[in-house]
Amino acid sequence: MKGSLVFTTMRNEGPFILEWVAWQKMLGFERALILFNDCTDRSPSLLRLLEKAGEIATKRHYPDHVGLSPQPSALMACRTHPFMRQCEWMFNCDVDEFLVIHKGDGTIDALLNGGDTPFAGMAIHWRIFGSNGVRRWEDGPVHRRFDHAAQTDTRQNNCVKSFVRQPLQFGDLHTHVPRDWNGPGDWGTGGNYWVLSDGRRWDAFTPDRWPPNGTDNDLITHDVAELNHYILQSWEQYELKRGRPSAAEGRNRYTERFFKRFNHNDELIKNTQAYAARFDAEHARLCAIPGVMRLHHLCCADYVQELCSATGRDHRADPRWLHHTATAKTLPKPV
Repeated sequence: MKGSLVFTTMRNEGPFILEWVAWQKMLGFERALILFNDCTDRSPSLLRLLEKAGEIATKRHYPDHVGLSPQPSALMACRTHPFMRQCEWMFNCDVDEFLVIHKGDGTIDALLNGGDTPFAGMAIHWRIFGSNGVRRWEDGPVHRRFDHAAQTDTRQNNCVKSFVRQPLQFGDLHTHVPRDWNGPGDWGTGGNYWVLSDGRRWDAFTPDRWPPNGTDNDLITHDVAELNHYILQSWEQYELKRGRPSAAEGRNRYTERFFKRFNHNDELIKNTQAYAARFDAEHARLCAIPGVMRLHHLCCADYVQELCSATGRDHRADPRWLHHTATAKTLPKPV
């Protein structure tokens, strides 16, 4: 959709870059902006190669320079990027979040009626996906490995991510909703209001207060759109997170209690199947860019090394590391 921008921030997310970018392209976002920080894997090289191919834009930011956690730092740093100044609609989501639309052809054009909407923003509720009993990470689309999720009325689904119209009309961008309305007219008048994905007004949200993460539980809806949140994935990946500050809050929240709260495997959810052919085509197109798959496999090898380090194992003895390292050597380098 013309004027649309999807935004995210990354650190050491190399194995997941191609899937996430392909998904956004498939949904119809005109542009994608990715900010990265403090990477120790080869994901910056992969990101820059995709940028060189015209698929995304990237920017490095430095959270330690501004004393913020990575996500707030990225949301502050992105304001100066030309894509932000030029976009009509921005959607902010993480690498483990995948927007699914049940309206029209399943694109953002169908969801937002081609951008011809009267409101200032739209909140999309999470759909929390559990670990599904998966123990080890393997390379492959996350949205196909995990297919058991929370029922709609589950409390953890009340969090939202938002489409924001002309984001620079807000003084402060946040992960879930923005703050400090600076646009024309008073908030609550004309088109200055927020809606849920089913079109209902969310009058409880006003940008002059500290932004909420979500709605009241009785407002949760997945009828028109939902944001699949693969928040845990495999046990091995969750172990890697333990003891680390979250990118959003800067504190360690990855505890046993957190895992139990979000490990919802209540029902089989196959809502991504409708996109299968379109996703595969976009993914294959990205993979065909010279040098992309070599860097992807190197990023996978880096990730296995990090996973092994978290549990005191020798990555050089891990068959996954051996496979990705050997495969990378057989593939052409970026031009």
